[in-house]
This record gives sequence, structure tokens and C-alpha cells, in this order.
Amino acid sequence: MGVIEAGPAEDKAAAGPSGLRREWRFFRSQTNAMVIAGALAVALAVRIPLGGWRWWDLAVVGGFIALQPFIEWMIHVFILHWRPKELFGRKIDPLVSRKHRAHHKDPRKTEWIFIPFPVLVQLIPISVVLYLLIMPTVRLALTTMVTGLSILFVYEWTHYLIHSRYKPRSALYRYVWRAHRLHHFKNEKYWFGVTMHAGDHVLGTFPDKDAVETSSTCKTLGIAEQV
Repeated sequence: MGVIEAGPAEDKAAAGPSGLRREWRFFRSQTNAMVIAGALAVALAVRIPLGGWRWWDLAVVGGFIALQPFIEWMIHVFILHWRPKELFGRKIDPLVSRKHRAHHKDPRKTEWIFIPFPVLVQLIPISVVLYLLIMPTVRLALTTMVTGLSILFVYEWTHYLIHSRYKPRSALYRYVWRAHRLHHFKNEKYWFGVTMHAGDHVLGTFPDKDAVETSSTCKTLGIAEQV
């Protein structure tokens, strides 16, 4: 479970609306997409009947969206690009970091594009418990769940689409597509955003592509061992 079968991302180039539809059909058939969509549907089914919408719900949604570029940046820098360490004689090298190194080694392999399934099935329930603990009401906790799961779904879809053969048609998507490709093929120390790049712009990791050298460690992240 969680192993992704080869699909349009490995087939001949897909461009235009029909290509986008093919990529979407393939994406939505994947385990990660179905799990996230299912969790989102449950959260919506519980939240909507409760009603009681307040300005705080809008603030939660807006705050989550505003923080997302920086959350993406921090996760990418400090977790996905984690360098294995020895602690008390034990090697610390999380699964998600190992899988991400495999993704850099072969960015076109669909299996490595998505969040590792064992990580995803832990992440969702942990997030639910966390939201229930930190939010003052169940309604706000559910609003946060809906927002977080929606962002997670968009992240997985965007990351998959960038690595598919679908070519950018809009300026916004071209901007996101180009930046992530520069991260993989120009220099892995820059362009850490995936869905948004505000974090890169604010934190100084969105240079002009000609201002940085082409890295020789894009595929290995400077770490010898791979998954």
C-alpha cells in the first residue's frame, strides 16, 4: 500500500487541457490523494452541520494560508534535507528524509514524489489531536482541520504536477514549476517552496538563476548513501 504505479508522469509529454485531465485522473487514483480527500470529506461533513461560523474561522483560514510558505520552507530545509546524524551511537535518519533523497536522485519516479504513506497515515491523526488540543473550540479545530487538509491536498497535487510531463500554460504555474525545477536541477540550496515561494523571497533563497552556480550535488544532497 502506498507504492505508486507508473502513470502519465512517465508516459509521453502531456500538454494542454487534455494532458492536464490525464494527469488529474492519475493523481486522484493514488492512495495519498484518496486518503487526504477522504479525511477532508469527513472533516467537512462534521464541520458544516455544526455551523456557528465566526470571524475567527476566517482568521484561522487566512493565518494558515499566510504561514504555509514558511511552513513549507522550514519542513523542506530542516526535515527533508536532514543530514543523517549519530546520537548516542544510533543513526538518526527519518524515513521522510531518506525518501526525499531518493526523490532528488530520480525526480521523475512517481513513487518518490508523494509524502511517504507511513508518514501520511501518522500525520493526519496527529494533526487532528493537535488541533483539538490547541484550538479553543471544536468548531475552530474542525475549521483548522479542513484548511490543513485542503492545503495538504493542493501540495501533493502541485508537487505531482510539477514532476509530470504537463507543461505550464499559466504565468503563475510557470513561476512555481520553474522554481521547483531549479531546486532539483540547478542548485538544491535554493527555491525550497513548492506551492508558494513567499518563504524563499523573504528568507533569501530565491535568487536569479544566473546568480548561483550549478550544483554538483542536486541528486545526492551531498550525502553518499541513498534509499
